[in-house]
Amino acid sequence: MTQSPTSIPWSIAVPPEVYCEYCGVKMSDYHADPQVMMEIQLEGPRLLHEKYGLPLRRSVSPDFTAYATGSTLGLEVDFSSVHPPSPLGHPISSIEEAVALRVPDDITKAGLIPAMLEYFEYMKAHAPEGVSVGFGVGSQGPFTTAVLLRGNDIFLDIYDAPEKAHHFLQTITDNSIAERELSYSITGTKPGGSIGYADDYGGMLTPEQYIEFDVDYLVQIAEHFGAENRTIHTELLRRPHLKILQDHGWTYIDVGTDPYLTVRDCAEVLDIDWLVQFKTSGEMLLATPQQVQETYRRMVADGAQSMLVELCPGVPEDNIFAFIEVAREFA
Repeated sequence: MTQSPTSIPWSIAVPPEVYCEYCGVKMSDYHADPQVMMEIQLEGPRLLHEKYGLPLRRSVSPDFTAYATGSTLGLEVDFSSVHPPSPLGHPISSIEEAVALRVPDDITKAGLIPAMLEYFEYMKAHAPEGVSVGFGVGSQGPFTTAVLLRGNDIFLDIYDAPEKAHHFLQTITDNSIAERELSYSITGTKPGGSIGYADDYGGMLTPEQYIEFDVDYLVQIAEHFGAENRTIHTELLRRPHLKILQDHGWTYIDVGTDPYLTVRDCAEVLDIDWLVQFKTSGEMLLATPQQVQETYRRMVADGAQSMLVELCPGVPEDNIFAFIEVAREFA
């Protein structure tokens, strides 16, 4: 059981839709123009720094969401809305189509990658002095990508045609590796012994299935890049899944706003670093300032190692100030 630290670090995550809200820009305009995207990524943090004292940002990057991972295998994404982007259905309608899937011969010409490369080059040429430009794709876990490509039928595939499901997942894994290698080559960086994942559907598998159809493929990617330090953002897990990740070498687990896990669950099961996030909607957007602070204190009392809340559009300013005020009590 991990002991709660005496000082609790805290942070506020701000997604692009919130930066757009504060800047008065539509999400569709944000994604349609690299100059607008870059300006929002710099001006949004500046506005929140002035209002709440949050950190300034001195980096930008092409932001086409984690869906970019699956886009190279056929996932289409709607960027036309004023709301955050969303997938346009599941492109793979049968397990036979899934088996026939192949890693693109030229990953730079697949899915959203050409647009990302175009935006990257624009930002490199026009970013203000002192602002770094990043590029990242491929961090989405293979099983989550499989769900986006195949829909709920993937859960039937692992029962009805497990060997074909494994073939499908191996293709996605190889594709993820190719995407990560592209990112490293573009930015001139290497994993450096660390690797991170976003994987939100694994908790819908039984513990045994979770190892076979999810974790084993994540481990394969980590071993390909020689990464011993393994981090993950994942939701929908239960307590047995936590121990599986820890036993397979994970060094940090962010369970997000998982409805099935509490601070006490993580404190009792894990001996590694972990995070349970403040629930964006119920505990921040729809709460009162008093409730925000009560929730924060309860989570700390239950053993929270650190505290984070991700904002969404419409969060009352008073609630943000209340979160910061109580966070400073423990920091």
